[in-house]
Amino acid sequence: MGYYDIWTAIIGMVFVGAISSVSLGAELKVEAIDYTQRVIYHSPETPGYTSWIGLWQMADGRLRCDFTQITGPKDKPVATIPVIESKDNGSTWTQIADAPTEITLSDGILVANKDSNRGTAVLPDGTLVRPTTPPWDMKETGYVERSTDGGKTWSARIYLLPADEYRMWPTNIRRLRDDRLVLFAGVWKRSDGDLQKRMTKNMFVSSDKGKTWGKPIQLMTAEEGVCEESDFCELPNGDLFWVHRAAHFPDHETDISPLAAKMGSTPPYSYWYSDRMQGIVHKQGKTFVPGKCEPAGLPHSGYPMVMYTKEGIILHLATDCIKWTSDLGKTWTRLDIPGTPYYPKAIQLKDGRIVVIGHNGSDDKYGTVDQSIQMQVFRLKVSRK
Repeated sequence: MGYYDIWTAIIGMVFVGAISSVSLGAELKVEAIDYTQRVIYHSPETPGYTSWIGLWQMADGRLRCDFTQITGPKDKPVATIPVIESKDNGSTWTQIADAPTEITLSDGILVANKDSNRGTAVLPDGTLVRPTTPPWDMKETGYVERSTDGGKTWSARIYLLPADEYRMWPTNIRRLRDDRLVLFAGVWKRSDGDLQKRMTKNMFVSSDKGKTWGKPIQLMTAEEGVCEESDFCELPNGDLFWVHRAAHFPDHETDISPLAAKMGSTPPYSYWYSDRMQGIVHKQGKTFVPGKCEPAGLPHSGYPMVMYTKEGIILHLATDCIKWTSDLGKTWTRLDIPGTPYYPKAIQLKDGRIVVIGHNGSDDKYGTVDQSIQMQVFRLKVSRK
């Protein structure tokens, strides 16, 4: 790299204001070290059904993880939401709760996530703010709940949009450095026609600990891709770096995608294909302005998990592999460790270790796969080549 190129990179860093070495990613060497993976929970039954985890860190440092568990005969299954806790940064885990919940059926798969803490944000005072997905009844919509006693009790439902006009799927809440909350949701306006093709990706901002929320900020058009699965990380300058799962649906019910044809599928098809999109939402004063979304150098792999690390790089964690970028997604490089368990959640601890938890398997029907809750732990070693 010549003198002019170095100064060009430095100037670019000033204007982007996001990541140190933002234009020097090719010069970095990033390694995953001290890698381990193990099972931290298995159902009392075999094969076990334990799926769709939530992971959060309490204000006092304790790690908590919950998930859907289904047991019993297939004709009369019982669903609960177990909660496990670690007081030693993931070294040991203890079950502290197991609350009953309702079961719904989705594409032949039993789902019980009404009372889970997937996507929960933790405030400095210990308050929990969680998104709740709508039940199977299409008349309902998603909402937010708050707990000031560690999850023992929850507030009345907080609706972000009128249920008679919108159906929304809130899936993730993150706290920003200025203590505001950002919620992501898939939103469908009931008068817009086809739900699958007209859902839009939106973010909402709360400045009062999740009690009230601002108007939706649309991140992508339905034509660019739909789905209620997206994630983001906050950059040092306050901008938000997003990665979206973008599902694309056929124009006609009889259309068959190349993937569906290869798999021997027959109509109807749930979606044409999924890929990844990425973009930056720019912080402008007290509001945010979405930038352009573009295809990401990442294959589709379930729910995207994005993390800005203490080492100044962004991680995208997925089942196929874990990749890093130091140039805002212009280039993605694979870490030399296995991909994550399914639909992962991740936290970086104060000592730098990254804890990733998910379930083995996939969108499995109850009783077909012996699922378990699995944890990966590793550190990043970043150096110049």
